[in-house]
Amino acid sequence: MTHSSLVAIGGGGGAAQVLLAAASSFARRTAIVAVTDTGRSTGVARAVSKIPAPGDLRATVSALAADHNALWPRLLEQRFRAPEHPSLDGMAFGNLLIAALAQLSGDFAGAVSTVADLAGCAATVLPVSTADVQLCAELADGSTVRGEVSVRALGQPPIRRLFLDPPAPAYPSAIEAILDADLVTIGPGSFFTSILATLQFGGVVEALRSTGARVIYICNSTTQPGQTEHMGVYAHVARLDELLGPGHLDAALINRSPHLPNERVERLAADGLQVLAADDDEIAAIAALGVRPLVADYSEAPGPRRQLWNKQDTLRYDPAKVGAALAAYVKTP
Repeated sequence: MTHSSLVAIGGGGGAAQVLLAAASSFARRTAIVAVTDTGRSTGVARAVSKIPAPGDLRATVSALAADHNALWPRLLEQRFRAPEHPSLDGMAFGNLLIAALAQLSGDFAGAVSTVADLAGCAATVLPVSTADVQLCAELADGSTVRGEVSVRALGQPPIRRLFLDPPAPAYPSAIEAILDADLVTIGPGSFFTSILATLQFGGVVEALRSTGARVIYICNSTTQPGQTEHMGVYAHVARLDELLGPGHLDAALINRSPHLPNERVERLAADGLQVLAADDDEIAAIAALGVRPLVADYSEAPGPRRQLWNKQDTLRYDPAKVGAALAAYVKTP
């Protein structure tokens, strides 16, 4: 049985993986993707073209291509090897293509749509906003930092709140997608700089409160240095629930992997990642918020360490398990 519409909100990895996992259960799938990254390749493209961050959008388009081995998906992910030109070394071609198309047409969302068409994308990919703004944070000591790289910097006080400089509205098509959805997923991904960052744009939280869709948070499987070192599962869920307001977050998909090999846990710890393992008290506290806990072992089978560009290899979810959980959830009363 297929349902009508699934909307996945997040960054360049999480939203795409959710949509891939749910491909057989939803006739229409839409990714709403973060646009405030200022990392290396994306940051250069932003500075050159004065556009929102293209990197997560590019990665989402590539991941959702119907044929990953076709030319365009591979070309979008191709990174220049140019150590003699530091600004281009490691630059993803897709970032430059989106930047060039945006300059040519003056339409950032249109540029993303064109690239998605070229790649044969099997779902709709939308920027959460077409505004070129910076993500900022007020830290626990009262200081403020500007720019996504600074927000997630290591060794600073916890993040108290996020804001945009300047404030900006969400892309209208993204709001419409949320309002028309049957199910909206939020995450997994960088909790502050991808997940909560998308909710800073004007209209997104209001749409999540107004939609007739069920809203489910797919909780991260590990902590993330610079963002959530001191946060457990309950703290993640409670923070999001507080932002949306009581009664608007319907469920949380929570990983519990009791049989992880010690060497895998130790490998993650060596990278500064602690496995999030919600105990029964945390699960009960989440349920007390009015959020339904969907607890199971959703992790993928152990495998070799992945070499990722400027990202840590974390404990990833198994798409089949997540897809089955989402399909089962929408069938429940």
